[in-house]
Amino acid sequence: MSKGLKRVALYFLLGLVAFVLAVFTIGGVVGYQEARGAPIDADGVLFWAMGAVAVAAMIGAMAVTVGWMRSIDEAAREAHKSAWFWGGCGGMAVAGVLVILASMPQAAAIDIPVWFSGRNDPAAYAATGAAGLALFMVAGYTLAWVWWWWKRR
Repeated sequence: MSKGLKRVALYFLLGLVAFVLAVFTIGGVVGYQEARGAPIDADGVLFWAMGAVAVAAMIGAMAVTVGWMRSIDEAAREAHKSAWFWGGCGGMAVAGVLVILASMPQAAAIDIPVWFSGRNDPAAYAATGAAGLALFMVAGYTLAWVWWWWKRR
């Protein structure tokens, strides 16, 4: 394992520990305050705490990704860039067709499964669509990455 990759792994583990500690600390403080009978809006605290944790997680993920990309060789970097361009764009195009079809009046008859705690509000459907788009993009990326390496074996 290269020196740069070891540093990325160390930062990832440290970030993971900090993340878990932050979640447990927030939960412990809110639980303690509620048990004491303090006037606390647990749903509001949960929303803002999860928002902060999500932002921290995404910043951490970007930092690890940047460190990892800097630690790999040029061929691997080119494979990932090519795969994200061709595969990610291809996956987004497939999902784009589904978005266009979903905007047609005939799509109202389609019964979309409820994935988010039994919720069927617009935000839950938007999250489902975003997750589906990401799934198509990652699938396209994976296929393009395998193709890139297969051609150069």
